Amino acid sequence: MIDLNRFEAECRQDIPLLSAMHLSFVSFEDLTLTMDAPLAPNINNKGTAFGGSIASICLFAGWAVATLAFVDNSIHNTEIVVFKNEMTFERPARGHLTANAFIKPDDFEACLSRLKAGDTGRIRLDIHVELFHDDKRCATMRGLYVVWLK
Repeated sequence: MIDLNRFEAECRQDIPLLSAMHLSFVSFEDLTLTMDAPLAPNINNKGTAFGGSIASICLFAGWAVATLAFVDNSIHNTEIVVFKNEMTFERPARGHLTANAFIKPDDFEACLSRLKAGDTGRIRLDIHVELFHDDKRCATMRGLYVVWLK
């Protein structure tokens, strides 16, 4: 069982931006991570969420869901980095932000199998993130992350 509070504390210690953004972990289950953040520390001059904050939340959520998924499967020695991503900003976010990051089970199983088999190469993993305000999707991100064993 993953201790999200402990993981969040470790992430905040290693990545100070998370504290500045007031980004917090809500849940992790079935290859899906939910995070949230208030608008105030992520606001722009239009009174909506700053695009850079949205992008940062999505990129971090992608990394975090992958990290948690591997730890949940007893793989503790991975390196995970974003290779490329595509963001779509669908509407302004005017309040509390909720991000849902998820990995498709087949994609994760393929990556996990290669890691467990001792593959020493860089393995690509697609991760999807949706960001919401008031249950309305405001942004999406598709990230291609690269995973390898340390």
